[in-house]
Amino acid sequence: MMERARVPLLILLAAFLVLQAGFSLQWPIAHDEAPLFYEAYLMHAEDRLPYKDLYDFQMPGSFAAYYLLGALARFDPFRIRLLDLILLSVLLVMTYRIMRPAGIPAALAAGILFALHYLQGGPSMALQREYLLLLFLAAGLWIGLHGSLTPARRFALGFFFGLAGAIKPHAVIGLAPFLFLDVRETSRTPEVSFLRALAVSIPFMLIGAALPLTAVLLWLGATDALGSFLDIARNYWPLYSQIDGLLEVRDGAARTAFILDQVWRLGGNGYWLLPAAIGVWLAPQDFKRPAGLIAGLAVCYALYPALTGQFFPYHFFPFVFFILLLSSLCLSRISSQWRTAAALVLFMTILLSVRPSAAFLQQIEGKPVVTSTDRAGEIRRFLEANLEKGETVQPLDWTGGTLLAMLQARAPLATRYVFDFYFYHHVSEPYIQSLRADFNCQLQNSRPRFIIEVTAMDKPWVNGEDTSREFPQLRAVLDEDYFVRLRRDDYLIHERK
Repeated sequence: MMERARVPLLILLAAFLVLQAGFSLQWPIAHDEAPLFYEAYLMHAEDRLPYKDLYDFQMPGSFAAYYLLGALARFDPFRIRLLDLILLSVLLVMTYRIMRPAGIPAALAAGILFALHYLQGGPSMALQREYLLLLFLAAGLWIGLHGSLTPARRFALGFFFGLAGAIKPHAVIGLAPFLFLDVRETSRTPEVSFLRALAVSIPFMLIGAALPLTAVLLWLGATDALGSFLDIARNYWPLYSQIDGLLEVRDGAARTAFILDQVWRLGGNGYWLLPAAIGVWLAPQDFKRPAGLIAGLAVCYALYPALTGQFFPYHFFPFVFFILLLSSLCLSRISSQWRTAAALVLFMTILLSVRPSAAFLQQIEGKPVVTSTDRAGEIRRFLEANLEKGETVQPLDWTGGTLLAMLQARAPLATRYVFDFYFYHHVSEPYIQSLRADFNCQLQNSRPRFIIEVTAMDKPWVNGEDTSREFPQLRAVLDEDYFVRLRRDDYLIHERK
């Protein structure tokens, strides 16, 4: 029965995917997209440089990726969504090529299931950096699975994981299974020792992985932004690494306990472990090696969120991608009495886990898509009506809608500080105090016409030891030089006197 149901099930899932993808073209820019695309706009329109002219702790690869996407889309929401679907289509093609040796049903199921998981997250999960780096991880996997690892293939493999590392450094953790497998297979030859196998495998992978990061560091050096980047990496990264997924500062034993409590939860995606285990067990004989390699990648990226200790849902995208590849093997070309049972387990897991996004449900009900940046429309209209040429705006926000409004209104930024998140944690640290002082100095020198302060509860405030919601020096500037032009329950617009 399940044999005959495979094709209708895949057709139904594919139709569901196409329907949601079509509706996703109407999704607004939301959550992390807004600050990243606004920074990309400032780089494009005002020739601002990351770190030097824009204070942010993202890796250079994130700036490069969003700059490219923004420039291609001309920062238009519809074009951005269209590019999003193009990238998803490229990922699905690579997924199909990776899984095709296991059979067409498995290859189709792998891509469809991940695409449904991605769209299920709605606008707030769209174009997250873990999604973008998946393109490089998939390319690396495809290279690593096809043929023996020659020096050129080792270099290419390292290069693609290095591109992922330029977006998120710990993404290179996925090289570990390839290195392990390559060393094991190379050392099987009697005349090649284990140390000799290491010497053959490691250099080409490491050189390939180091190349993208070296290139961006050279570019930062050529543009005089390298010192600012290293200053942020040395002073701010250690502080930011103490903030967990609940936006609380934890250190020492408390942080370890939080990580141990969260890591086994797998971001709520643990239900895929059963079909994944069955898929590995029943994988076709000629796909056992790829299945083992993909399983190693799934383990690495299950641990990936623990390396930052934040466990945001999008941090699990790489893990979900690889665990779904394994789960799709339940539909592979296996000759076993367990074939029907495997397909049934996969079918039941799909019923339990695959859901339409909240945004999609709102759309089919004829309602507007609700995001945390809904106030952006009102702020944009205010700026378009009141901001004169040559005047600047300073946001006191992060993902609450102000940066989206400033992007839509093409509003110039007053200082190098795109958001104010940094000013409210580790407030007794000399480095944070220096950021506060520098911000205040730039604010008084740039004299922005408007300062937009989001006060809503959905503003990402950090809690815990040595955090505060007070910034007395900033408040003194607002009281002395500004008056409240527009007051709403969730934000204020201050205008210069």
